[in-house]
Amino acid sequence: MLPITMDADIEERLRDVAAALRKPIAECLRDAIMNYIDDRLDYLAASKALARNEPTITLDELERRLGLDG
Repeated sequence: MLPITMDADIEERLRDVAAALRKPIAECLRDAIMNYIDDRLDYLAASKALARNEPTITLDELERRLGLDG
């Protein structure tokens, strides 16, 4: 188990979110941490791809190529 320290304002906001979602605080923390980890891993993967100077396309171009442009 990892100890976590946060200031009172953050803890109060977390409790409010948990109450609004009707979820335990631990579940909200777990979700937030997993989202953070996923975002960081995506960023690191993108950074590595850019460093390799791989060709890139925009989201609009990808959607056009996949026939999702409307």
